[in-house]
Amino acid sequence: MLKVFKLADKLNTKQSKIYAEINYTANDYQKLEIYIRRKKDFSYIEKCEICIRDSSEVEWDKIITLFETFVGGVKNE
Repeated sequence: MLKVFKLADKLNTKQSKIYAEINYTANDYQKLEIYIRRKKDFSYIEKCEICIRDSSEVEWDKIITLFETFVGGVKNE
């Protein structure tokens, strides 16, 4: 999870038009919500929601790949 936070911070500093938003709800669902949003109008570009208690390594890999794609500039701002 620390890698996800670091990538979110890196996204904000490297990209001038987009940023990451991360929300966690510690209820029965233990839901983690990760969004890529536009800075100009706060609209959503990508949304990823997972239940931590049910998550697998594959889901974490998808989240990390999503961030790396945006941080690396593969998906333009």
